[in-house]
Amino acid sequence: MSLPETLWFIARNFPIYPTLGILTYVLFNGIYKSIKGAYSGPLSAFPGPDFAAMTGWYKTFIELYQKRSWTMHLRELHKVYGPVVRVGPNELHFDRPEAYYDIYNSANHWDKEPEQYHSFGLDRSCFASLKYAQAQERRDVLLPMFSRQAVTKLQSLVQNNIDRLCEALEANDAAGKSSDLFYGLRCFSLDTILQYCFNLSIDALGAPGFKAPAVEAMEASLPTTIFFRHVPVLRQFVQSLPIWISIQLSPATTGLVRLRALLGRQVNQVIDNPKSLDDSPHETVYHRLLDKKANNGKVYDPETFYKEAQALIFAAGHPTANALTVGIFHVLSNNGIKERLVGELQEGWPDLNKTPTFEDLEQLPYLTAVITESLRMSPGIVSPLLRITPFGGATIGGIKVPSRVIVGMSGTFVHESEVLFHDAKNFNPDRWLVDDSAVLERWLAPFSKGPRMCIGQNLAYCEMFLGFAALFRRFDLRLDGNTTRDLRYRECYVPQFLGKHLTCFCRPVEK
Repeated sequence: MSLPETLWFIARNFPIYPTLGILTYVLFNGIYKSIKGAYSGPLSAFPGPDFAAMTGWYKTFIELYQKRSWTMHLRELHKVYGPVVRVGPNELHFDRPEAYYDIYNSANHWDKEPEQYHSFGLDRSCFASLKYAQAQERRDVLLPMFSRQAVTKLQSLVQNNIDRLCEALEANDAAGKSSDLFYGLRCFSLDTILQYCFNLSIDALGAPGFKAPAVEAMEASLPTTIFFRHVPVLRQFVQSLPIWISIQLSPATTGLVRLRALLGRQVNQVIDNPKSLDDSPHETVYHRLLDKKANNGKVYDPETFYKEAQALIFAAGHPTANALTVGIFHVLSNNGIKERLVGELQEGWPDLNKTPTFEDLEQLPYLTAVITESLRMSPGIVSPLLRITPFGGATIGGIKVPSRVIVGMSGTFVHESEVLFHDAKNFNPDRWLVDDSAVLERWLAPFSKGPRMCIGQNLAYCEMFLGFAALFRRFDLRLDGNTTRDLRYRECYVPQFLGKHLTCFCRPVEK
């Protein structure tokens, strides 16, 4: 008699509590299957913790109970188990750079892993589309909005927000105060994406101290992404609640709840009256989603509009601001780098009354190198972007992996690789100015790689070029007590920084 049959016999003949007997059977049968899968399944040859091989609760234990960053823990596992680690009953993680390209390349049309991508509640968006064909169809609709030509045409929108940021910094300096650039840069990024994508303004930059309710709420909500990942029923419950109850349960996220409600009202207005878009000064996401020709005759429901809008805000709200924040800190921490950058900007932007264009700034080699190094050093999307190997399996990092296995690799393993980047933890823009820097550029992946990479990278570059240039040309910046410890973070898909906000004294320069 097999173990399951034996357990069923015990449960069936349990004399007093039949229900308890059945539960006992279910429990022990689950344990039996977990042990069997761990030691005799298709991934049994891959090294890793026994607990991880038996149950997906291993990751839950690390993130929820121990409150540790999963990617930080992965580094410890790779030191023990080598270049590939079994981190779940059907999941592998890799740490060698070549494996990253084997997973995320243009030729691969692998499915996304549903548990991770559905945890955001954005199921109908391009970002959360599990199948390549579905995602590509939506990308083709949205990409024209984010082309280099489109971004260049609307760079005045980005410049206007930079100017507003600078005005606020000048006002703080006049009052003898330092400025919270951590929040300031997030306000800049949020105002930009809302105006660019939806012709919507919440004036985050106008909030006192840059403490815009939506920005504060976005930061406060980051830990919930971990809970929702491991307890999806909690996400479904919370997102189904009326607005007033959500606000009562979580006052810290009120600003985000209200922003979502504002987007919902805008979506309903656009769908009820598409002609309302005629007054928009530029094309928006709504124009693209309503374009029947671009969508091959498809008509999307309000929920699709709403989820796509949320996904774009989520994707654009943190990575660009993080790169600016991390880059500014490192430049201000090294006088040699700061002086060299300021000197190049003074030469390339001699008259403060004549602001250079995005295209002009791209021609400045040291500014470009500083931005590139900021992207490498900044933790954009920290968590591994999980994929599922195709039928027939795949070879990843020279290792044969069976079919339908969850695989992933955090981009931080590439950017912090000593094999690729000498002294990788050191901020060194010069690494991008040497003759063979093109080889390194292949390994730069702040927006991921392959057919699912971020569609907004042109807008992100525009924000960074205009942002870095304005801040270091128009101001003499000094840190207000920040140290490298302030860049410590907890992984919540994107980083939740744990230290003091980047705070600077921003003295305007006269010429």
